Amino acid sequence: MIKNAVFQRISEFGSRLRGLSKPRIFLLTAPAVLGLICLAGYFGVRSYAPAAPREEQTPSATPFQPATDTPDSSGSSPTRGPTETVSTPRPLATPTASGIAPPWSPFAGPIHPASTQIPTPVAAIDPGEDSITIALLGIDKSETAGAYRTDAIMILHLDRKRELAALISFPRDLYVYIPAYGMQRINIAFQQGRELHYPGGSFALFRDTMKYNFGLQVDHYALMNFHGFKDMVDRLDGIDVQVGRTYTDYRFGYGNYTVKAGEQHMDGSLALWYVRARQASSDFDRNRRQQEVIVALAQRLLDLRAIPNLPGFFNIFMQYFESDLALDDITPFVDMAGSVSLSSLRRYRVALPDGCSNWTTPEGGMVLLPKIDAIHTMLETALNPPE
Repeated sequence: MIKNAVFQRISEFGSRLRGLSKPRIFLLTAPAVLGLICLAGYFGVRSYAPAAPREEQTPSATPFQPATDTPDSSGSSPTRGPTETVSTPRPLATPTASGIAPPWSPFAGPIHPASTQIPTPVAAIDPGEDSITIALLGIDKSETAGAYRTDAIMILHLDRKRELAALISFPRDLYVYIPAYGMQRINIAFQQGRELHYPGGSFALFRDTMKYNFGLQVDHYALMNFHGFKDMVDRLDGIDVQVGRTYTDYRFGYGNYTVKAGEQHMDGSLALWYVRARQASSDFDRNRRQQEVIVALAQRLLDLRAIPNLPGFFNIFMQYFESDLALDDITPFVDMAGSVSLSSLRRYRVALPDGCSNWTTPEGGMVLLPKIDAIHTMLETALNPPE
């Protein structure tokens, strides 16, 4: 009975949207569509291309003074990259009741020693009165793997009152403070939420990491497996991508492969390669290509009137789609879709040199140091653009 009620609800929702113009449908398809693209960005089966050499990075001056004390009394040394899976949960450090509050207060303190000072939490950004912010995450986990990283991170913000939509990309190597863990790349935050038994789980730790470092409140998440992206594109008989610039890179089975600037039709395999390749470019350029494919896939769904056939598409999405989103979360935003179209979707990226800089940690890890003030200003503009 419960199952029948759910499908009846989905059918009623689809009927409500039947006959909407293409621009009005976009905001409803965006979360699932963007989630598919996000996942396809970097992760997945490594056989698509050989391991790409890390881009040359020049160490910059240490941005924080070396910490005089470490929050971990065990005396263990910090690691250069993501740590091994934590099999036994460790107690989360919290501010003490007396003395000077630690810099991370009121968030959980680190369990790993920090070789640099931990920055203080960033001031919160007002998301607007009637809005929703969704984290669209892509993981590098195969079906048999245990640990994974969110190597594709996008934030979709919808503001119903002001009828605005924005998409923001964050690079995976941003070096940030992860509450209850320590200073590390942002792409391990989601997985560590589970490993550390963080209150609320994986998404809760990712959400607190975004709030701590950028003042960004994230309401929901969508996590996708790359198989869903490839299969969806093939089920749609391909997509037409507006390629911003000619791109050549290694493609398994083809050698150096070129996609020319302009409108290009792509099947699932080609689209997956296009949003994942980076041997000849960078994470930042890959973020740009991901956003191009996002628009193309959304447009294809609109052309096929996916929303009136919502039950069927919903079943397809749920094969690859992990999320805390429900229909009730999205339904209130149907009415705003009349004035928001694909062309009005505002896109932002945290990228060199304005949003971050190359830096080498004291342990030798090459990371991206976020320029907090610049990112905060960008997010303020994205969420609260000037009138």
